[in-house]
Amino acid sequence: MRLAPQNQGHEGDLYTYDDATRTAILETISADRIRTYLALANGSELRALRLYVRNAALASAFLGPLQALEVTLRNTMHRLLSDQYGEDWYEKIGLGNSQQKAIESAKQALRREGKTETPARIVAASTFGLWVGLLAKGNDRLLWRPLLHQAFNPTPARKDVYDQLDRLRTLRNRIAHHEPIIRRRLRDDYARILRLLQMLSPEVADWVRHHSRVPEVMATPVSRIGRF
Repeated sequence: MRLAPQNQGHEGDLYTYDDATRTAILETISADRIRTYLALANGSELRALRLYVRNAALASAFLGPLQALEVTLRNTMHRLLSDQYGEDWYEKIGLGNSQQKAIESAKQALRREGKTETPARIVAASTFGLWVGLLAKGNDRLLWRPLLHQAFNPTPARKDVYDQLDRLRTLRNRIAHHEPIIRRRLRDDYARILRLLQMLSPEVADWVRHHSRVPEVMATPVSRIGRF
């Protein structure tokens, strides 16, 4: 049987493994998924499992700041577009194929749930990729120059803000699919989130800085991660 950690329930507790427990967890995670962690741990199964826990802790910590960024971005852009074209702007401005598909996917999700397809619900059901895509090069003349640059203060270069958001979209998707993020330059990712939020809403940026666990988790050594 697994040995219970001393003082169980405290934040710094470490899970302890016997051979059977370690084998069962590794088999459940699957060889393909644990391979990255084993490589980083130089083949040590114990360290690989601790790296897996660290990855889960980092993913959990990043969710709040990423959520704040996504919601702030989409609501700011939706407000600007609605003021210019009406709340159903997505039906009027000639979106590209990928953005049209993203809107249709949001509508289909609402239909499956039996909900009315109101603009507010379509926006809420949309993906981060839709809003990042609205800032892509193909929308430079249609949306960025006349309107969407106003979402950011000071106004950045469109390509710069698009590239930053696209990197964070990738991070978000990796977290959503339970993939490793520990090989990423996570300090840069976190700085990127705060920098974009600062341009979108200084108030939300300060709010995230106060509540975020990202700095704390990043500063905790892998040998001391006790919670997801």
